[in-house]
Amino acid sequence: MIAAVLNAPTLNEIRAAASLLAPHVIRTPLLRLNIDDGPNEIYLKLENLQPIGVFKVRSMGNAMLTATEHALRNGAYTASSGNAGLGLAWMAQQLGVAATVYAPRTGPAGKLEGVRNFGADVHLLGDDQWWKIIKNSGHPTDPGLYIDAVRSPAAMAGNGTIGLEIIEQLPDVDTVIVPFGGGGVACGVASAIRALKPDTRLMVSESDAAAPLTAAFKAGRPVPVAVKPSFISGAGAPSVLEEMWPLLSEFVDGTVVSPVTEVAAAVRLLIERNHVVAEGAGAIPVAGALAGKAGTGKTVCVITGGNIDREVMAKILRQQI
Repeated sequence: MIAAVLNAPTLNEIRAAASLLAPHVIRTPLLRLNIDDGPNEIYLKLENLQPIGVFKVRSMGNAMLTATEHALRNGAYTASSGNAGLGLAWMAQQLGVAATVYAPRTGPAGKLEGVRNFGADVHLLGDDQWWKIIKNSGHPTDPGLYIDAVRSPAAMAGNGTIGLEIIEQLPDVDTVIVPFGGGGVACGVASAIRALKPDTRLMVSESDAAAPLTAAFKAGRPVPVAVKPSFISGAGAPSVLEEMWPLLSEFVDGTVVSPVTEVAAAVRLLIERNHVVAEGAGAIPVAGALAGKAGTGKTVCVITGGNIDREVMAKILRQQI
């Protein structure tokens, strides 16, 4: 179970995670976005280049690597629409541990196929059943170790290693933008950046298909929001998790909401200008930065993943989305 009161990872915990993860993840490049007319200097932190194509190898990896052999004796499991499941399945395969992923039936088929290819079992559920596992921090009958992709302190520390690298690669960064799925990457990255360069702004980008953090800031608390169907997976939830709200309200300086059409345009731009393939969630920060609403100066967009469905990509390139 996840503690009712969550603490942000310390800089020492994040540095320890970096050491544990070093044999398993890559230090991803930080590149300038090749545009001449943007509102600021935009840089791309390319987590889409991780072994599984997404930053979740850091969060799920650190959570698994810090678990004891006894805790993993019955395997590990998570609830994920795709990317966290990939992270769990990949690391479980590295460690020789059985893995199970509970996924919504509406989850992207390509990502779930990848989860199976790494040897994990996939159980498809209705959206309400799947969200219930996330809210309750586990499945009542699964004997394995539940790895929470968002609220696990070890997962947040793993995410924090992205922040360590950003500061090392661009010490005078002004703003960092991350997409919002559940808040684990925002809080992890912010923990590292606040410790090393506290004047850096941490912004969260959302799409108008689902903007639970923006709604929470407006209401002063987590509130339910409508989730509209879109090509974006891995970002957008029915609400902010209650346990994450205190950390998010402390660490996040603001949110930027972009129309889905602008996110699709950002996917195209990344391909055309930098030859970077980003999934919808990974492109949301770029859409926010290009809108000029996330601050000025040197802005880093965390491209969280590149696991985009080929048919979706084709539609985006044909400007059908």
